[in-house]
Amino acid sequence: MSSAHADIRKHTFVFKSDRGVDYAGDCYLPAAAESTYAQAPILLYWHGGGLVSGTREWDDFSAGWLFDACLKAGIAVISLDYTLLGPQSAHNVVDDVCATVAYLKNELQKSLPADSPSLDTDRIAVAGSSAGGYVAYVAAAVLPGAFKALVSIYGAGGDLLTDWYLQEKTDSFLPGIPLLGDVEPCRKILEQSKDTTPPTVSFPFANRADPRTLLLLYMLQTGTMLDALTGKEGVAAQLRAVPSADRPKLARELGPEVTDVLPQLSALEQFPPSLLLHGDADTLVKVHESRALAERLQQAGVDATLREVEGGDHVFDLADRWAKGPGGKDSELTRRKEEALESVLPWLLERI
Repeated sequence: MSSAHADIRKHTFVFKSDRGVDYAGDCYLPAAAESTYAQAPILLYWHGGGLVSGTREWDDFSAGWLFDACLKAGIAVISLDYTLLGPQSAHNVVDDVCATVAYLKNELQKSLPADSPSLDTDRIAVAGSSAGGYVAYVAAAVLPGAFKALVSIYGAGGDLLTDWYLQEKTDSFLPGIPLLGDVEPCRKILEQSKDTTPPTVSFPFANRADPRTLLLLYMLQTGTMLDALTGKEGVAAQLRAVPSADRPKLARELGPEVTDVLPQLSALEQFPPSLLLHGDADTLVKVHESRALAERLQQAGVDATLREVEGGDHVFDLADRWAKGPGGKDSELTRRKEEALESVLPWLLERI
């Protein structure tokens, strides 16, 4: 949290421990003077980082604009750790979200300072940026009925069965980033023992020297994201071998080991009202993912809205990244982008 937010009350708690590693959450409490609620609703937030890096910290990489808006409206914001891939799989993430909500319901209020506002654990929304959007989708899938709303900010996980995740790349596929040469350091991270290797729950983006920084690039380049998600080698190759239209059916045939970490194949009719924001020029998490999920949610009868940001690349909500992106030099597109971000809180307040 920057010095600009030094007056905001933060309480850090541990909701889970695994092999000596604590999983924590930072609970930011709204000022009593700003709240119109007898009990503060809660926004759970999961950070981005390709499911392999990032931290729960309120920093330049988090959705600070959303944190600020919620706190001013009297909503408590909780930014959370979760298990990062390698060697652990997304099945650990499923456990994380269940442990989070169990702690929230049973323990969090008791752990807060005595003069803290009362939190309303029956009015919880979930949100995430990029990979954090995937975690929010997982939460909605495995805990139906637990949440009043979901906000995805250029979230991954709307469609993980595309060639983007499954096909091996032989040419550079991200602007300005060459193919990896030596992939062995990345492979070694994924091949460690899941049983004896402690989980990684926090990895700052600034740690450029560590091969974990390149792990997402490795998985996209080799088409093995589904192996890492499921924790089962060869799943990606099986799915890659069939036409795109047949992949959902095959994934279901492969059983819970696969379907439990693919929220797109869950009972979508049980999702909460969902707002998906996505830049139409996103080069990392393709806008197709949010388009596809929004359409499926609407077909399932869910109150789902997709707001595409014209000219928005990945992390378009960060001012410096927007300025460097396709829409950054266009004042009208900039205005529309700001309008899209400002629309999130009113949408959320109507549902939480």
